[in-house]
Amino acid sequence: MARSRISGILTWLVVLALLGGGGWAFWRWRQQHTVAAGTPTIRTNAVARGDIVQSVTANGALNPVRIVSVGSQISGIITEVNVDFNSKVKEGDILAKIDPSTYEREVARAEADLASAKAGLAMADVNLERDKALFANKLISEVDFKQSEVNRLQADASMKMRDAAVARAKVDLERTTILAPIGGMIISRKVEAGQTVAASFNTPELFTIANDLSKMQIETMVSEADVGGVEEGQKVNFLVDAFPNRQFSGRVKQVRYAPTTNQNVVTYTTIVEVDNKDMKLRPGMTANATILTAQRTNVIRVPNAAFRVRPTDGIRVASTNDAVAKAAGNNRMGPPGGSGDLPPPPWASEGRRPTQEEREKYEASLTPEQKEQYRQMRERMRAAMAAASAGGEGGGGAGGGARPPRPATQDGPAIRTVYIVDAAQSTPEALVLQAVSVKTGISDGTLTEIAEGLKEGDVVVTSITVPVTAAAPAANPFGGPFGGPGRR
Repeated sequence: MARSRISGILTWLVVLALLGGGGWAFWRWRQQHTVAAGTPTIRTNAVARGDIVQSVTANGALNPVRIVSVGSQISGIITEVNVDFNSKVKEGDILAKIDPSTYEREVARAEADLASAKAGLAMADVNLERDKALFANKLISEVDFKQSEVNRLQADASMKMRDAAVARAKVDLERTTILAPIGGMIISRKVEAGQTVAASFNTPELFTIANDLSKMQIETMVSEADVGGVEEGQKVNFLVDAFPNRQFSGRVKQVRYAPTTNQNVVTYTTIVEVDNKDMKLRPGMTANATILTAQRTNVIRVPNAAFRVRPTDGIRVASTNDAVAKAAGNNRMGPPGGSGDLPPPPWASEGRRPTQEEREKYEASLTPEQKEQYRQMRERMRAAMAAASAGGEGGGGAGGGARPPRPATQDGPAIRTVYIVDAAQSTPEALVLQAVSVKTGISDGTLTEIAEGLKEGDVVVTSITVPVTAAAPAANPFGGPFGGPGRR
């Protein structure tokens, strides 16, 4: 009995010890979680070198470089078709024939009319010679002689008309044989033997010939926002649905100036020439093209997310780097005393924008060195405002749907701001960031070239995330768990 009681007491002691240890562990975890709840999480990326390819995407259809539609200028019944789809033909080959019987009769009739006109001309010549002799002997009047000359001219004109009619009838007869105007491949055939074609109002299309399918082209539509970077000779990579695992290549042949507007979207037709020696590509295929507008190799690059970072409360930020800031005109306005300082303008203390007269008066009071410094400062402010209005400077943290930085243009590189970890001032308890002004180059949508401001090995911040703690339930202002008098 005593042994059973001792065993029960030990069991309860073990249970109490386990419960106490679990409670202490939960309390420690709760404390750590509470402390870390408001600590920002920083993601970084080491600056490295690599390649960047800036590109423009566009879609278009593959077509032969030269394509000819073969029709018929005369009407009749197709008696013979000598080619089919994919038939290879040479210039002058017979493609089809139209029943020539009607046109043979026309030729015979025209030749008979010509023979009659020749006989009439011969008779007019005889009459003219006779009347000439009679007129010389004063046996007929001058009027009768002139009439014989006119009759002879009319007979000659009639013979020429009949001769032209014969030539026209023979041309129509020749057109009963449809010949290939160019060499190439038949890609379309729209007639069968026994079919009647009517060319009374328009020319019926019988065949379509592609001149040379080993040379093709893509007619892509490039938007007005991207056409500025597209130039002739640039390399183009494209894919077609028929060969999803194979990448084809071409070159920009032409960028047309004529705009095309569809639902208020302006695009420009860009022709891409393609080599199709293996004959894998076919007319009409849809090509998803990527035009390589710029390319850099072995350059410093950073993720575009670095341009969207904004420090939060609790993170210390050091000053901007001096080298790039000065290059961008990042001069400060301080009290006078040195050759590089500017006197504070009168409107700065009032926190308002100056008038044009005040700005001119202030600038006139500066020394030549200070005027140059003032000019650089204003240029920096304009560049900063332009960069902010261009987009891509909003939305810090891990989210942020801001646009990537615009690529550099011929107007010059853009000045952007990134944040790097200041290893000299950072401690294990607190990181110190440094705001760095950089000059950006081209961008591929994910990475951006850094022309100046960073070096290989710098650690750039790509996101700052502040965990959100669960808010405590609001106290009932009326007291009591049932809502008091304010409950509805």
